Amino acid sequence: MNEINIFNECKDIDFHKDHIIQLINLSLKATKYNQVKINLIFCDNDKLNSFKRKYFDDDVLTDIVTFPIKNDNDLEAEIYISFEMAKLNADEFNVSLNNELSRLIIHGVLHLIGFNDNTKDAKKIMFSKQEEIISNFQKDICYE
Repeated sequence: MNEINIFNECKDIDFHKDHIIQLINLSLKATKYNQVKINLIFCDNDKLNSFKRKYFDDDVLTDIVTFPIKNDNDLEAEIYISFEMAKLNADEFNVSLNNELSRLIIHGVLHLIGFNDNTKDAKKIMFSKQEEIISNFQKDICYE
């Protein structure tokens, strides 16, 4: 049984928690973990930037940070998503906020289960998988 917890540190938005749980489970569909515990936290740019400086020695704005805690037969992790960056990305890429949030959630889960985007070929594989999952999910993540 998967345990997925969603925390919202953003004041001006509410999320469809049941849809987020469905999306995470869809992203985990082909995996063989005995147990999964994921905390998904929606936060602001300042929090993610402080994580990047503290844990990655990189002073840059980012939209998502994943922290795998345990990843063997069980998966335990935290995924932090900047709601501010998600809004900016949605505008930049001319997609809905729901679409961008879905992509970020899938992207975070894929990183946790072994996908990478650190080379051109790895990025192509990861983004292909991301698009495959998002094409099978047509529900809203937030109330726009």
